Amino acid sequence: MIKVSLTSALLCVALLFSGCSSTNQPSGRDIGILTGAILGGIAGNQIGGGGDGNVVAGAVLGGVLGGLAGNQVDKRKESLEAAEAQRQYEYEQEAEQQEKLEGQIEALEQKKVRDQIARTATTSDVSAAEREAARVEAELTAKKQAYEASQARAKRIQEAQARIAKAQEELAELERMENGG
Repeated sequence: MIKVSLTSALLCVALLFSGCSSTNQPSGRDIGILTGAILGGIAGNQIGGGGDGNVVAGAVLGGVLGGLAGNQVDKRKESLEAAEAQRQYEYEQEAEQQEKLEGQIEALEQKKVRDQIARTATTSDVSAAEREAARVEAELTAKKQAYEASQARAKRIQEAQARIAKAQEELAELERMENGG
């Protein structure tokens, strides 16, 4: 019969474990196998009086049971992730429906206002509204022009101030040179 030490058995299990995972993060099954194998090996050693066969049997049994438990953890995790994804999908669908409904309500309100105006408006009301729109647009144009003119004046003042500062620096430099400095 081949003698296998506790260290050799645990090393084999650890190597097996390192090859189990296809991602950077080990799965619950992988963790369960490793933990179960280690604990099973320790239990086999304690219960079986230190015999290598008992250690290996304990490690194998522990690994199997740990793997089964880990699979259950993985399934539960996948189930929770799927449920969360479904909730997120349903939330997004509900948000889209809400936006669509709000758009429909706004369109109906605008139509209601138009219909009310259409029932009561006269030709003179239309003329008055158009005159007011033209007056407000003219006021806006005048304010835009005044603003642009004031900005142009401010820019010219800043440019003049920069020229003054530069000329003052040059004068100061010439005075230093004339005074021998």
